[in-house]
Amino acid sequence: MADEIVDVVIRPDGKVEMHVTGVDGTACVEHTDQLVGLLGGEVESQELTADAYVQTEADTAVDEQNRLWH
Repeated sequence: MADEIVDVVIRPDGKVEMHVTGVDGTACVEHTDQLVGLLGGEVESQELTADAYVQTEADTAVDEQNRLWH
């Protein structure tokens, strides 16, 4: 398993850029929620990387549960 890394860059204009690597699926959003809140809580834009589209076991379990309940 790859290391989970969150790089945070605070630009001179005060804007913050955050780059997450080593996290498959959209869990990166959940992993950074608290940090986003500490940095001001506003997300101006968000771009997902290819890693966000990797199917994880958690995603598979949610998909399976949705099929069972709907």
